[in-house]
Amino acid sequence: MRIFRKKKKKNNKTSLEEKYGMSMLYIIKRLIKYVGAQNRKYIPPLIILILTNILFSWFSPLIFRYLIDQGLGADILSGSGGNLEIIITAGIFYFLVTILSVLTRIGQGYIVQKLATITMYNLRYELFVKFQFLGLDYHDDPEKTAGKKISYLTNDVNSLQQLVQSGLLAVVGNFFLVFGALAFMLFLSIQLTLVIFIIIPILFIAGGFLFGKARKYFKELRERVSSVTSELDESIMGMRTIQSFAVEEYNYEEFNEATLDEKETSLKSAKLFAVIPGFVILVITIGLGTLFLVAGILIRDNIITIGTLVAFIFYMFQFFEPLIALIGFFTLLQNSIAAGARIITILDEDPSIQDNPDSIVLKSIKGEIVFKDVEFYYDESQPVLEDINVRIREQERLALVGYTGAGKSTFIKLLSRFYDPIKGDIIIDGNNLREVKIEALRNKMGIVLQDNFLFSGSIKENINYGKLDATDDEIIKAAKKVNAHQFIVQLEDGYDTIVGERGSNLSEGQRQLISFARALISNPPILILDEATSAIDPYSELLVQKALETLLRNRTSISIAHRLSTIINSDRILVMDRGKIIEEGSHKELIEKNGFYKHLYDMQFKDPFKKEEIEYEEISIEDLREDIYDKDDRFSGLI
Repeated sequence: MRIFRKKKKKNNKTSLEEKYGMSMLYIIKRLIKYVGAQNRKYIPPLIILILTNILFSWFSPLIFRYLIDQGLGADILSGSGGNLEIIITAGIFYFLVTILSVLTRIGQGYIVQKLATITMYNLRYELFVKFQFLGLDYHDDPEKTAGKKISYLTNDVNSLQQLVQSGLLAVVGNFFLVFGALAFMLFLSIQLTLVIFIIIPILFIAGGFLFGKARKYFKELRERVSSVTSELDESIMGMRTIQSFAVEEYNYEEFNEATLDEKETSLKSAKLFAVIPGFVILVITIGLGTLFLVAGILIRDNIITIGTLVAFIFYMFQFFEPLIALIGFFTLLQNSIAAGARIITILDEDPSIQDNPDSIVLKSIKGEIVFKDVEFYYDESQPVLEDINVRIREQERLALVGYTGAGKSTFIKLLSRFYDPIKGDIIIDGNNLREVKIEALRNKMGIVLQDNFLFSGSIKENINYGKLDATDDEIIKAAKKVNAHQFIVQLEDGYDTIVGERGSNLSEGQRQLISFARALISNPPILILDEATSAIDPYSELLVQKALETLLRNRTSISIAHRLSTIINSDRILVMDRGKIIEEGSHKELIEKNGFYKHLYDMQFKDPFKKEEIEYEEISIEDLREDIYDKDDRFSGLI
């Protein structure tokens, strides 16, 4: 199958300051501070081990100088004898220094690995906690897909873990090693040191150019990986829909496009990093050739000894090894800096809905709810709720009906305080919601949604989610109340049956009944049903309706329904349209008014088997609304 890629418009590249509002230096400072704050007790022993290892590294070349010049003698090239005692002494010293150096390296490596692992765990934990408390305005943002959030928790955190593993804190030791080696090189031979300084500017000039390009590629690669993760997440979660509409090939093209973009960026960076090591080796080789030429002249003129040359070469490698390691570290840093910026941005994000410092805990709720002059919009140009004034009595059974987009679900979201009103107040038992602790408020509510989410554990665990300390008897009792117990005990493992991802092993009706049990197990004083019976078959609906007659009797309830048969027995029905309440009353009262509700009712309960002409012409909601409003003067102000 040949895939034709869609051309994309190139986006203008933005800097870290433009995209995240922070510079590279700020990101590095935050990451270093974060690593230090979380792992402070490990820093002192790590620094001691690093410095000890540096001292051993500085001492080793001097042993070789002593061995060659004093032990083997000045006539080493002629093959004449040497001082055996000095040779043995130097060998013992070198053996001891090597053993101690190896031990310090092992200790240093262990602590660095531990720091990296702890940092990864803490970062992932804090990100996960932050996602739990960010408001729905963040999670409902179409740009913040589930795939991108997963990428933050996996790819970005792993990138920072690699950064620490590669020696974020050992960078300090490499700086010491570089300058220490340089000092010893100057001490041994100023002439040879000047030769080395010919190499350094070439490395830095070329390195600056190469790392500038590397930074661009790594930033782009992170975005590509995030896009692939997002595509993958949507494809897996929507596999049933993909296969139902037979759009596997189109979906493959979408995923293939994302992976091809990632591959192209990876190949660009691969070419660049294939050049860097070869370039470094070439420069060092040219420098060594020049060094040996100059050293030969100096030895011939008795300016330096052979032992001095050998020691100088050791110090030279000590100089270049950490320098190359630092170059590699900064290469990795380019890869991690965009990941760090994203993580810092999320960690600094303030939840839109927060408890006030003086918030109160509602230990008990009677269930009287008041909406006072409430207005709300997601987009300022499109109001969702306008001038909502409602008093819901204690233990009243209230229903909300209206076309899709009328504002019914937003009404519920405000009551649950997923959002705060732009204007006006919502009051429960005389307490403004803004003055009530969010957790305490939601603990007093049972919520059943149309698209109920079941976790991949057992049925018992899913019901238990509504009350974490519930006993088995309470779980079974809640299941019996919603008539779910009968089908549960017929399953092979009963309440221990694993429901699968998102409850895939159960039918729509069974998932809905379990959600009812989960909402009701805590015996909440306020029960919210958002299209709760829409996915249940007629037989299951009868069972649930029978259970609800008992369950709703002693609590305040708010039901959203398009199927009017489920809310006919409500104490009061609010008819909503365009964010306003246009009618209210009992089912009987609204039918007698012969208005908007009556029209909705007639559409659902018109008998197609009666001898009356039914028109199936296509008509938009807007046309239908205007048709109803034109026939009744009471609605003229809403058009």
